[in-house]
Amino acid sequence: RSLLLVTRYSLLFTHHSSLFTLMSRDNKLVMLALFLWGSGEGMFLYILPLYMQQLGAAPQQVAEALAVAALVSACSFIPGGWLADRFDPKVIMIGGWALGGLASIMMGLAGDWHAFIPGLLLYSLSIYCVPAINIYVTEASTAPLAQTITLNFSAFAAGNIVGPFVGGQLSESIGTAPLFLIAGVIFFISMGITLQTTSHARHGHRSSQQPIMPFGAQLKSLRPIGGFLIRLAFIAFATWIGATLAANYLGLLNWNIGAVNTLGGTAQAIGMTLLAIGLGRFAVNRPRGGLVLAQLLIFASMILFLITSATFRFSAVAGYFLLGSHGALRELANAQIAGQVERNVRGLALGLNETLFSCARAAASGLAGVLFTTNVQWPFIASLIAIPIG
Repeated sequence: RSLLLVTRYSLLFTHHSSLFTLMSRDNKLVMLALFLWGSGEGMFLYILPLYMQQLGAAPQQVAEALAVAALVSACSFIPGGWLADRFDPKVIMIGGWALGGLASIMMGLAGDWHAFIPGLLLYSLSIYCVPAINIYVTEASTAPLAQTITLNFSAFAAGNIVGPFVGGQLSESIGTAPLFLIAGVIFFISMGITLQTTSHARHGHRSSQQPIMPFGAQLKSLRPIGGFLIRLAFIAFATWIGATLAANYLGLLNWNIGAVNTLGGTAQAIGMTLLAIGLGRFAVNRPRGGLVLAQLLIFASMILFLITSATFRFSAVAGYFLLGSHGALRELANAQIAGQVERNVRGLALGLNETLFSCARAAASGLAGVLFTTNVQWPFIASLIAIPIG
């Protein structure tokens, strides 16, 4: 059985290696840029709620701040997609990279949690460029979208493997605040690589047969996928309730911030990388099956967090690994949507999906904060109830 598993995963990675060699130069550059972005973000992403608590915020205030940040992201996606339908996606991407670098430096210089909020919100706004990234990657691709988009996301996730480990080690010696400053420098390097890509027009996908549509007409054309988008939003809500304050839960079990970053963050990043590749491959011929399997893995992670104790840490590490399904879940949804709509509304459709995902995450964060103050295990239990509905 072990030999069969090794053989299966060897074939899986051989397949994706051959897929990588067939990718365009631009997509390879985007993958490298996303890898660096993931490395920078991974230095602070998994400890961000716990760090805000160390800056003086109560757990419920942390959850409320994350909910507002998610709403800011939600409000940015539709304008970002709308812009990507009308202008060169490369320009939209570079704007997001620049905002992210500036925001990271602002967070690193914050002296308390109130001063931390503007940087957090600006960083949340920088994610407006995600629809543009997905459009750019889609239009430069010659492979199945489920694999192309998840493979690019796996590059970001692979960077997240490096970031948490390095961040966990550095936080022990130089503190947590400098991690945000280092990440800001990495973001600007990543932006420099993005500048080396060719413009959208070089891919030749905008033609006279697909003119720019008015915003109202674009929205009307998306009605057939409206029900699908709503179901995806509920799935995001269900899976994020228990994940929002997982780091704070472990803090109550005497995990220090370095352990959460090194063990939990690294495990989740490895999960994001491997599960994005595996689920992307699985979903090529079974798109709905890929979405269902990702939810089942997150369901299992909630159980693993519930059985974690101060002395039994392996279950939490395994739980973080399975939480890596979140990224694949979102990208599989984006891949389906990108393949179901016309080019001249693709940016808006992807932006709308990202908006609904962020709104769902914001609602989940707010609910998690309320539940956490009552019983620290209730957010996990709420996800266990909601995920089967999804």
